Amino acid sequence: MSETRTGVIGAGNIGRQHIELLQSEEISGAVLSATASRSEGPIAADVPHFLDAETMLASGLVDAVLIASPTMSHTEHALTAFKHGVHVLMEKPVAMSAGETQALIEARPKGVKFAVMLNQRFHPAYARLKQLLQAEVLGRLQRFSWTMTAWYRPDIYYRVSSWRGTWPGEGGGLLINQCIHNLDILQWLFGLPASLSATIGFGRYHDIEVEDDVTSVMQYDEGMNGVLIASSGEAPGFNRLDIVGDRGRICWDDKAITLTTTAESVSEHCATTREMFGMPVFTSETLEINLMVNQHGVLIQNFVDALNGDQTLLTPAEEGLGSLQVANAMLLSAWEGSAVKLPVDTGHFDQQLNERIASSSLRSPEDLEVDIDMSKSYR
Repeated sequence: MSETRTGVIGAGNIGRQHIELLQSEEISGAVLSATASRSEGPIAADVPHFLDAETMLASGLVDAVLIASPTMSHTEHALTAFKHGVHVLMEKPVAMSAGETQALIEARPKGVKFAVMLNQRFHPAYARLKQLLQAEVLGRLQRFSWTMTAWYRPDIYYRVSSWRGTWPGEGGGLLINQCIHNLDILQWLFGLPASLSATIGFGRYHDIEVEDDVTSVMQYDEGMNGVLIASSGEAPGFNRLDIVGDRGRICWDDKAITLTTTAESVSEHCATTREMFGMPVFTSETLEINLMVNQHGVLIQNFVDALNGDQTLLTPAEEGLGSLQVANAMLLSAWEGSAVKLPVDTGHFDQQLNERIASSSLRSPEDLEVDIDMSKSYR
């Protein structure tokens, strides 16, 4: 079987990591055949480099492309790939809004595969949480609370970039760039909320115009509610997710999952006990999680295997809509100071976003020496 000739657009932090993966022994059935970015090449030894994506995609050197360019370029690069019949694996988020993402999905030609890098679905802890909820170990879900303040970013992260921290470059900040992972897991585990309200700090901790601090309360049709607290300005920060149901609680504290359950439902105990200060009898167990999984590698391998007809895409582009729906609704709620129903009115949101884009601009990046360790960026 011939290897899938794969190009990478974007030679920033994440783009270079994908390039290294494609050149490693971790990915089978694919070969890095070209790169494209504004950086002078070569980016990878013995691999053709192009200074613009259009030329690379028209070169005939690539069957598939991994797009890791700034968010503002995602739509342009995907549409160009579609024009040349090239399969697409898009870094998160697919685009700057749910509406823009839906338009891209509808523009995909027949026979062209289109996936999105929702790599945290392959995080062993979140995958285990999904299994536990599908097994209904907590019975009827009542609420969840997720504090995700481990996305700390210092000012230099923004100062050396022209697009980060701007409406034209990202269409947002914390929610679109970092926390989009958590929003994907949130809607993957619990579905879309019926409505939500959000209080957001725009440039609370950094010299940026977009959000870097979010508190949101979500309401679900089944009576469940949820709270998300997120920040890129707190340190040391932490990642804790509590899920409460009628038969117990699950806690993920970024190290292990603690499962606490009772054979008797809490609602049954509440209605029948004669003990004024009684409590159901609970048992707890700690579920150790092996975190040594290359999430990006798993997803890239699935994409390659799907192109070869061996697997179904695990994260088709449609799967990227949910997290953007939630992110867009949170921004809209903060802008308008009221609760927002989901699914969000994408036309209304895009109008609000485009007004902010029109009144803004990209920043002038500073030429500073930067120490980069990508392993420290993942949460």
